[in-house]
This record gives sequence, C-alpha cells and structure tokens, in this order.
Amino acid sequence: NRDMYEGTRTAREEDFSGIRKILRPLEESGVLVQRTDKELLEALKSFIVVERDGSIIACAALFPFFEDKSGEVAAIAVSEECRGQGQGDKLLDYVEKKALSLGLEKIFLLTTRTADWFVRRGFKECSVESIPVKRRKRINLSRGSKYYIKRLQPAEIGHMAANNFALK
Repeated sequence: NRDMYEGTRTAREEDFSGIRKILRPLEESGVLVQRTDKELLEALKSFIVVERDGSIIACAALFPFFEDKSGEVAAIAVSEECRGQGQGDKLLDYVEKKALSLGLEKIFLLTTRTADWFVRRGFKECSVESIPVKRRKRINLSRGSKYYIKRLQPAEIGHMAANNFALK
C-alpha cells in the first residue's frame, strides 16, 4: 500500500532544523546520544523522515555496515504531538525495507531505555559480539546501553517489492 509510506522519505538538507527539533528534547533527557549540529549534518543522508503538512513529525537513521551485512538503527524519534499514532511502526518498517534494498541481513540498535517496543517488533537482546567491530570501538560504555538485533526476512516482502522499493 503506497499510502502507508506517504510523506516518508530520505532526509534532505532543508530537513535539518525539523530533525534537530525532534531530537533535542530526547538528547537533553539522555534517551538519545547528543549529536553536535556538525555531526547531525554529516549523518543527514542516513536519516529517514516522516513529513506531514510541511513539518517533520518523525525521524530515524540507518547506518549500514556492509562488511557485516548489518545496519544500525539510531535516533528513532516521533514528535510529542504525534506519539501513539503508529508513526514509529511506519518508520521502522521503512527502515527495514531500506536495509533489505541495501542487501543487509540484520539490523541492530543500542538503547539505554526499555526496549519492549523493539522486542515486540522482533528484536532480541544480544551481546556486544553481535555488533560490528567497527561500531564496537565507538561504544560509549558509560551509557550502559543494551544491544538488540533483528534478522531481516527478505521473503516476507517478496522479490518484486524489494526491487520496486530500491527504485523509489
């Protein structure tokens, strides 16, 4: 269903302030890792946004590690006024399809908060050994994050769908 992803797309430079606005309160409360404006700008092309009426209402980032055929899902955030409307599901679904279209087999995330939401969506807690070495070197151990991983099932979305998705 194409409508499901309406307004969901890869971030552009002009989305910077909208993404910043959603992430800032979560960074300030310690839910998300703080990024400088420079770091956020550099990571912008890895972000996916949900746009409604010209404003960004949700975002997530996917950082691929091709040598491990895995991708990190980071900075999943939904603006306060849009929480509980399924935007998080929509984003995660889009991220998974994008990961599959990039040839990735699994996605992982680090979180300091309750991960029930991710567990209900097929993620399982894993050890740091499951995280790509390149990413492990950059883990801030003082945050005390837990690691979660999900294997992606290409069969679920069918070959055609994956190809169509990659062309969008």
